[in-house]
Amino acid sequence: MDSPTLWCPSCGAEYVAGSRSCADCRVALQPNPPDGTYGAADDVGDLVELGEWPRLSAQILRRRLETAGITVMVEWTGPGGDASGTLLVPEEQAEFAEAVVHEIDVEDEVPDTSPIAYVSRIEEHLAAAAGLLDELRTRLDELEADGRL
Repeated sequence: MDSPTLWCPSCGAEYVAGSRSCADCRVALQPNPPDGTYGAADDVGDLVELGEWPRLSAQILRRRLETAGITVMVEWTGPGGDASGTLLVPEEQAEFAEAVVHEIDVEDEVPDTSPIAYVSRIEEHLAAAAGLLDELRTRLDELEADGRL
């Protein structure tokens, strides 16, 4: 990534400079990757780019990959809600990560219509939406503190 980056000390997510807090954890970002987390590239080896998605899709895919036991790092680009996320995974997990991502995108797959799967999909979307709402609340708080609201 060419521009300076900031890191979430809690989850290890990577953000472009200009972001102030993690959209998921609501904690202040720091200039260095946290020690002992998957945010530090040295800890996971070579990273492979899976692709770039709009913010909500990237958050949902990130959670699904993590649920599958895959280490995921997200590089956010663009401002706030218009940001898109590039998902990065360790090279040794890339093949499985691709399978997880493509499983989600397959149109003709027979869907799991069980109540448990339905609730799980709703929970994933709600968790991603909650992260976006938290980010909006943080921005509103900042605007109020600056006297711009």
